[in-house]
Amino acid sequence: MRETRLERAGECRVMRTDDAGTMLLDGEGKVAGEYGTDRHEMLLSDLRADGWQVTADGDRVPPGVPARPPGSVAGDGGAPGLRATENDAASS
Repeated sequence: MRETRLERAGECRVMRTDDAGTMLLDGEGKVAGEYGTDRHEMLLSDLRADGWQVTADGDRVPPGVPARPPGSVAGDGGAPGLRATENDAASS
């Protein structure tokens, strides 16, 4: 999920975009705008034109979703039915 934090004259907005679309939250965390598609760049451009400044921007784990431990790869279980043996290493 991409999250961008913006500030203007002591106010704060947070924009979040994920597979469900883009959501704009006000300073109290209430939904100020919701879009069913990715409108992150378009809204970011509009907000900057209105004087909002980006204070943080980047990808983060969505709330309630556990982060993957570093180095883990989804589906990296090897090919089914294959198993490395000492002889395999010696024959290569």
